[in-house]
Amino acid sequence: MPAHSVQPRVSRMLLALLAVLSLGGCRSAGNNPEGDAAPGAGPEAPAAAPEGATPKSSPEAVVQALLAAEQAADHATSYRLLSSQGRRDLDEAGWARRRTEVPAITGFRIEASDGPTVVAVVEHEPGLDPFVGLRPGRERQTWQARPQGGGWLVDAEPVVEPDYPPPEAAGEAALAWARAVQACDRSRAAGHEAVTALFGQPDAAAGLCGTSGALTAGPAEPAPPGPQTADLVAQFGPETLSWARTVAISGALRPFSVVLAPIGSVWKVVAVLG
Repeated sequence: MPAHSVQPRVSRMLLALLAVLSLGGCRSAGNNPEGDAAPGAGPEAPAAAPEGATPKSSPEAVVQALLAAEQAADHATSYRLLSSQGRRDLDEAGWARRRTEVPAITGFRIEASDGPTVVAVVEHEPGLDPFVGLRPGRERQTWQARPQGGGWLVDAEPVVEPDYPPPEAAGEAALAWARAVQACDRSRAAGHEAVTALFGQPDAAAGLCGTSGALTAGPAEPAPPGPQTADLVAQFGPETLSWARTVAISGALRPFSVVLAPIGSVWKVVAVLG
């Protein structure tokens, strides 16, 4: 066969092959308009609300409603504001039990709202409780809301950031307590204490009464884990070591340390370590 008749036939075959490939690409693109996106990709359908839920109009509104219900100790109402994710491991009775394990709310305000994230400043009656542990006077709670059921519901567990007094104030409080003990002023010393009976080794400061040496306080340090603070942890829970601060007192007959708790806007003594 002449060479010039082969070349057109090969060219026609190449053109046909290119046309098939092009058609396949068009069909593929038509089936997947997003190109490289995975099959089925696209806007997520609105999630349904869990049974009995009462969605609110915005993330801020649902957090406002939940905190108001909790301030009134109305756990049934606050449970109806939880998202399906928030209810995953909690029924209504479990939610009520969970809320009795955290400090009761005495007041709150919404501080910021950014999309589904809402930050609230929440207030409590400050103190120490063997059931709840430390009750900070104020904390920031960051809640996550979700669009469900045509409105907004909220997850069950906020991120909590306690608002403690500055650590340098712990040294001042420890020194004020030690000077009251040195002056044998039991009433004034008790005003600097958070508990009626100090933990640790209170006798370590017993010889301070009636002495005249100048007392000094070291910097506030995290409370050490171990036998010295074991009774504190047993009484107020493992979180104790996250909030307790220790201040060394020098100038006495023998040095000792004071352990303090942040009670509202001040630090108060809870233990003495030898």
